[in-house]
Amino acid sequence: MNKGKELFLEEFNRKIRECEKFCFMSRGKEFQQECIKKLILFKQKVNSFKKKAIESEDEEFANYMLSLEYLIEAIVEELKMWVALKEDRPSDAWDSLINAQLSVRRAAQAHSIAVDFNVEGYANKLYLLEKLLFPPQVFLSPSFIIEKAECSICGKEYGECEHVVGKAYKGKMCYRIIKGIKGVKEVSIVEKPANKRARVFLITDDDGITRDFMTWREIRK
Repeated sequence: MNKGKELFLEEFNRKIRECEKFCFMSRGKEFQQECIKKLILFKQKVNSFKKKAIESEDEEFANYMLSLEYLIEAIVEELKMWVALKEDRPSDAWDSLINAQLSVRRAAQAHSIAVDFNVEGYANKLYLLEKLLFPPQVFLSPSFIIEKAECSICGKEYGECEHVVGKAYKGKMCYRIIKGIKGVKEVSIVEKPANKRARVFLITDDDGITRDFMTWREIRK
């Protein structure tokens, strides 16, 4: 690694340490909001490094930068979760937590550098926050009949190229782009869904009252 890259990594470590100390409920909301702004700006710098790596066809370093981008996203989303909880927006807080969990997983997939930042430990922390801060959720898993799906890397029909979902290529993560759905086969209730945003939002209690499942507040018609 050249000197420029080393200095950049030192800056990245410093930024992360500065903001991690505000990833707690008791920290002031104003500090958390300021950290969100700082990290979003710094992510733009990471993105510019990634673009240069792509232009120079340095795939390894491009994926390296992609992993750092995802790590920044994870911390930003965790901070957003704390802010949303303080503002009595639990559903938004839930979505931010799930975004953080997804970003951590993608950081680990993008490059092995993520191991140096203890992504496994951070992923465990986010899992514990899910269990401690929110009531147990009821998840839904829809099953679709997919007509066509394209590869996000090359645009070909997925399965007809060499790219694999969940693997990084030249600073981009491979995923399927659904282009056509024939219909829905079924919707199941599951404990471990692929998408934790697919959950039950409303419930009717034993007294016939419709409630917000997250807050238990009555939903009036």
